[in-house]
Amino acid sequence: MLGKSKDIEKIEGFLDNFEKYLENDINSLDELSNIKSAKLKKIEEKILNISNKLRKKKNEDLKVYGEIMLTCEKLSDGITNDFIVFESSDPKISYLIKTINNMGKKLDISINEVIQRLQEYKDKNYLNKLDIELFRAGKLRELLEGINSLRDSITQNLQKSVRESMILEYESENLRNEAELLANSSMKQAATIEEASASIEEITVNITENRKDTDEMTKIFNMLEKNSNNSKSYSVNTLTSMEDIQDAVKKANESISAISDIAFQTNILSLNAAVEAATAGEAGKGFAVVAQEVRNLANRSASTAKNIQSLMDILKEKTEEGTNTTHLMNKEYENLSKNIDSASNLIIKINNATHEQEEALIQINNAVSQIDTLTQQNAQVANEVKLIATQSNNIATKASNTAKSAEFEGKNKIKIRKRENQNNYQGQDRRKN
Repeated sequence: MLGKSKDIEKIEGFLDNFEKYLENDINSLDELSNIKSAKLKKIEEKILNISNKLRKKKNEDLKVYGEIMLTCEKLSDGITNDFIVFESSDPKISYLIKTINNMGKKLDISINEVIQRLQEYKDKNYLNKLDIELFRAGKLRELLEGINSLRDSITQNLQKSVRESMILEYESENLRNEAELLANSSMKQAATIEEASASIEEITVNITENRKDTDEMTKIFNMLEKNSNNSKSYSVNTLTSMEDIQDAVKKANESISAISDIAFQTNILSLNAAVEAATAGEAGKGFAVVAQEVRNLANRSASTAKNIQSLMDILKEKTEEGTNTTHLMNKEYENLSKNIDSASNLIIKINNATHEQEEALIQINNAVSQIDTLTQQNAQVANEVKLIATQSNNIATKASNTAKSAEFEGKNKIKIRKRENQNNYQGQDRRKN
């Protein structure tokens, strides 16, 4: 009985340990030994058989659980390519293993695809999307959808960026061409205005010299007017003198006529005296001589009076001609005076106009000088604009090339509208230049 009691105690102790083993309070289970009772020996064998199966099952499960724990820990650390290789006789655990392995595979496939897409995106290749059908729902599907949505947004932005960069490149090219035309035109305009400024300055100098000449001409015409007035006065005096001479010639003619009459009467008287002397005979001879002399003197006086009369006629004719000439000269002096007045007024007007032209040209010259300065500044600014436009065009070209270097949907379909009229206009300007 004592031995049986000890066997029971051993079995009870083994069962206690077995219970702890089942409850995972201990990790190992010692075997029973030295059981004396035959019945208890069968019980011991049955218990040992069960414990061995349980121990084998638990050892098997411990390996599976350990691998599950390691796989889950690696999965939580981001390692998705580690799978459970041990198998279990328990269908539930086998299903769990299969489920965890499938989950890992799907995660590994999706993450590898995400990595591949992200690497493509890094290399500016946005053509491919992620397969969101790997997950039916949940955050992982939302993650894949979010990456695809990010790819779509990037594609739209790239399409917009390429289109805008192409427009910017095209417009900056036009701007560069226009800036070049502006710079060339500004330089030509500056040169033209500079030449115009020099010409206007030369014209201003000539106008100034002309104004000085007109001033001198005004002075000369004033002196000429004075001389003309003096000459007119002298002409009037000459006319008066000629009229006095004409009166004197008239009176002289009257006196000569009187002398001629006296000579004629004297000649008649001398003839009468000669007749009387001849009648008186010898006594009248001396008187006859005197009468003859008186007659001779009368004839000489008449001849002289006749000569004087001829000279006086010539003098009268010349006096009349001189008077008429003086009248004509006086009229010509009046016309000359009027013409001098008109010419003087015209010279004054020309002088005033020249003075106004000089002032206007001085103002124009100053304005052109300012325009020349501003044009030179504009030319300099135009050259700076040309440099900026060239730099902008280079930057725009680089930006366009950078945007075009990415691969995305719709890239080859992006077109921009170009302004043909502006290109033709630029071509015409280049041909003109």
